[in-house]
Amino acid sequence: MRTVTTIITLIAVGIAGAGCSGVSSKVGGGPDADTATTQSAARPVLVTQDWGVVDGMLSVVVRNTTDRTLQSASAVITARDDNDVLVASTLEAPTGTCCAVTNLPPGDEFGFYVDIGDDADQIDRVDVAYRQVSWGTADETTANTLSARPVRLDGNGLGAVVVADVRNTGPLVDQASVQAFLYGADGDFLAVVSGRWYCFSRGAHEIAMQLLHPVPDGTQVYRVVIHPVTDDPDGTALNCAGPARAR
Repeated sequence: MRTVTTIITLIAVGIAGAGCSGVSSKVGGGPDADTATTQSAARPVLVTQDWGVVDGMLSVVVRNTTDRTLQSASAVITARDDNDVLVASTLEAPTGTCCAVTNLPPGDEFGFYVDIGDDADQIDRVDVAYRQVSWGTADETTANTLSARPVRLDGNGLGAVVVADVRNTGPLVDQASVQAFLYGADGDFLAVVSGRWYCFSRGAHEIAMQLLHPVPDGTQVYRVVIHPVTDDPDGTALNCAGPARAR
């Protein structure tokens, strides 16, 4: 039985996203996400909706249920087995590698992903805590002119590729967070494919997002979500003369 707990206070290949390249994986003890800074239990920062495991990767889906944009937050994800023994925690991940969310509008979903390895199959409960939280005000929320829909799911030697159509009905969007949510043939959530994309001019665009893990037969892309972001972890000046791209 899957259990999700929200502790109040938590692709293109090679792009800054929500993932975690390093994670502490221990059975029998270790740091707990309870040590992360928390806020009042009256209102979660983000509500945890679901989690899934595929090929050693844990993905967690959260939603902003407030009326404000979450400007930024760092998540600490802790996974435990059915005996409440720690399987893995992102608390010891190197600074900056896991797990950040930025510019998440009201009502929108976001997916974190963590590569754990073979121990991921032991996970029975996932806890999510948050720190370094920054909110915008309700009147700072602007309309999102970007929308996306899945086209197909392909396989290649690296894993799976999500092909999606993106439409921009407004002016040029310099950069955006794009995420695809994959579900198994049984309807259970499996994984998030996440990437940072750049230079969405007005009109239609097709993008291909790489997941570096194989997925089971019958896996489907249920939805693709997209929202503009203003932070730039790369710091390189943009040149939006060409089509939308990953960087």
